[in-house]
Amino acid sequence: MFERAIACIASSLLIASAAVAEIYRWTDEGGTVHFTQDLSQVPSQHRESAATPANANNRIQIYDSTSVEPRSRSSFGSSSVIQIPFERRGSLMWVQATVNDRTRVPFLIDTGASGVSLPAQIVADLGIPIHAGTPRVTVNTANGLVRVPLIDVDSVQLGPARVENLSATVNPTMKVGLLGGSFFNNFHYSVDAAAGVITLMPNDAVRGGAAADQWRERFRSLRSSIDRLEGYLGSRNITRDRRRRELEGNLVSMKDSLQDLEIEANRALVPQSWR
Repeated sequence: MFERAIACIASSLLIASAAVAEIYRWTDEGGTVHFTQDLSQVPSQHRESAATPANANNRIQIYDSTSVEPRSRSSFGSSSVIQIPFERRGSLMWVQATVNDRTRVPFLIDTGASGVSLPAQIVADLGIPIHAGTPRVTVNTANGLVRVPLIDVDSVQLGPARVENLSATVNPTMKVGLLGGSFFNNFHYSVDAAAGVITLMPNDAVRGGAAADQWRERFRSLRSSIDRLEGYLGSRNITRDRRRRELEGNLVSMKDSLQDLEIEANRALVPQSWR
């Protein structure tokens, strides 16, 4: 019953230490990606590219699992590929990750889910307040559709793999978290169910869990709204002082939101061409 409830919640949205090895990655003529720890197993025509360090997304840092201090990628192998062992419980994959550099959280892996979910007690332990102004979103749980709080977390670190600036839903009934797409989409990943290992490699096509077109749309939409409001204020003779103050306040709020978005993009190392 418990497993069915977990699976139901996971449909809407690793306790082992991290193991890092020198792993080579290559893509065959059919487009299939391969991983191996033995360079001699890579076809000769692919060996040079397999042994060349990937142009990694620097925001997705490779960390020593015993410290929050970043280490050189080269110390983990030329391809910056890491492997995380997970524990199997029936059809479920369990890991532990550290949230906000302070709290160890048991997670179920659900790479098909859109985001990350945290138990309400963990959120309280992290000191993240939930109040009337906290945004709510609708999720599908074992008890049907419910509205749950949406919060921001500074970081989620799974072994040596760390992603910063994530949104997470708060689950009031679960004692474990769900680790989904907003974490895993920052990587190329594969799951070896037989070996009990998930392989991660930084994904250059994503920053902060979003692709280039998604970042561009966020900036475009906000700037377009600012331009329209500035144009309206500049072309209209608004005689009511209260109405003008209201619109000018909206404009200030939009510009503050644009500044916040720039800060978020800077923290995620989003290129200017994506803005």
